[in-house]
Amino acid sequence: MSKTFTINTAVTVGPNTRFWEAAGSDDLYWLTLEDAGQTMLNRMQRTGTCRYLRNHYTLSSRTVDGRQLGCEVYSEDEKGNVRYDFTKINAVYQEFVRRGIKPIVEYDYLPDVLARQLDRDAPEREEGLSASDKGPKDWGKWADLLKAFTRNLIDTFGQEEVRTWYFEVWNEPDGWAVEDLPTFFKMYDVFVDAVTSVDDKLRVGGPATFSMYFLRDFLHHVTRGTNHVTGKTGTRIDFVSHHIYGLSGGWVHEHPLVRPTVQRFVQEVLWIQRLLKKYPGLEHVEFHMNEWGVCSNYQRTVAQHPALEYRNSEFSALFLTKLVHLLYAVEDAFDFPTSVLLYWGFAFETSTGEFFRGNRDLLTAGGVPKPIQTAHELLAHLGEERLLVEGPKPGSSLGVLATRTGTGRLELFVYHFNELDDEPEGEENVELTLTGLGLESGTMHVSAYILDDERHNTYRAWQRLGSPSTAECADLPALLRVGELSVDETVDIPVQAGEASLRFSMPRHSMRLYVIKK
Repeated sequence: MSKTFTINTAVTVGPNTRFWEAAGSDDLYWLTLEDAGQTMLNRMQRTGTCRYLRNHYTLSSRTVDGRQLGCEVYSEDEKGNVRYDFTKINAVYQEFVRRGIKPIVEYDYLPDVLARQLDRDAPEREEGLSASDKGPKDWGKWADLLKAFTRNLIDTFGQEEVRTWYFEVWNEPDGWAVEDLPTFFKMYDVFVDAVTSVDDKLRVGGPATFSMYFLRDFLHHVTRGTNHVTGKTGTRIDFVSHHIYGLSGGWVHEHPLVRPTVQRFVQEVLWIQRLLKKYPGLEHVEFHMNEWGVCSNYQRTVAQHPALEYRNSEFSALFLTKLVHLLYAVEDAFDFPTSVLLYWGFAFETSTGEFFRGNRDLLTAGGVPKPIQTAHELLAHLGEERLLVEGPKPGSSLGVLATRTGTGRLELFVYHFNELDDEPEGEENVELTLTGLGLESGTMHVSAYILDDERHNTYRAWQRLGSPSTAECADLPALLRVGELSVDETVDIPVQAGEASLRFSMPRHSMRLYVIKK
């Protein structure tokens, strides 16, 4: 028996906003100016898979294993005279902008010279907390830095361009002690004042949290608290940002008892939707999930935790696809759109030269795309308008996204995925019925792009090659060919009385993009 979906091609349910075309990485600023980052950026430009990039350490220093991750924009001489140097950060953003990609700019962390306390050996130094969670020791110098940096961006990239970017003050302030929260709220107020004093059309927001408790307190401040700069009630916020991961990287040893599920993301997004409704004026601010992944702790590897195979395999690709589908379902059912869904991964594995380490990345060694990058490239083929789909409810193992480009092309994205299903065998018969075609008779040409165990799956192809450890040991051209999209099947389907049907079998853990032309 077939699972049937009906796509009414004459009824649109909303625009396809491509909210998932965003990425980031702790190593992004360093990688951007290296060969690995250039390979990733060039692929993003060629395939149209990224509109926004985000990173930490914009204003601070941070060195890991010889990699200078921060941009070190601020210094003082022995007399306390201030010197700004925006050379590196400008060079990084230039690489984004020339490829049509917009920065999401974090004004973090505090430069060492401005930090109240500095403990380089503290384990929480990774997110800059031990250096910065007491606020700047000179608020005036910090505000001047924010203003100077903002003016530099407009002078370098132009006002109209910079107005298309997003600006945040910090990343994951959840680790701040409760008694220091007023200091963080003051930092946000000063940040908003500094940025908007340069141009009040720049888009400011935050707080890039992972805790609902911190987010609640922050929202209370920006709506009902006293602004530390103006003395008035409330502080401007144009978007609310939050981070969600399928599970903590500290739990991966529990596999298969603990597994990431898309339902967790949907549940937390709905909590946020209800939370925002409690605060007048926030009902229609943009919502950004500007970090996500199936598992946190991007630096961990399969050598340490074999369960992290799902960051290498088709699992992450299908997780992305189902997540996009269900976030659209939340938008349609609750009028709560996600404006940005940003995958926290880039091309660190490419820089190591090691294949499929299990890091949370889009590319692996040799510039070979992981399946999740291939999923991004398939999703990039979706059209401008989303169409009405009727059938099994979103959230089941089978799902369909349908779009239209102009009047002559349809795109149907079909996936078969249950996050808790470890059994690779089996398939479902699927029937897609197209109505409202505007044709009484004739034929339509269908091209299919497929990602499954055998097709467009670089991880499984790498395994079939014997799992070589590095690009030098592998048939790299063969792997790169697997990662390039090409048509797998074609068929012509008849149109009768304005309707047409497409029937096929769908293996578990697979996805298909059908491009249909009249």
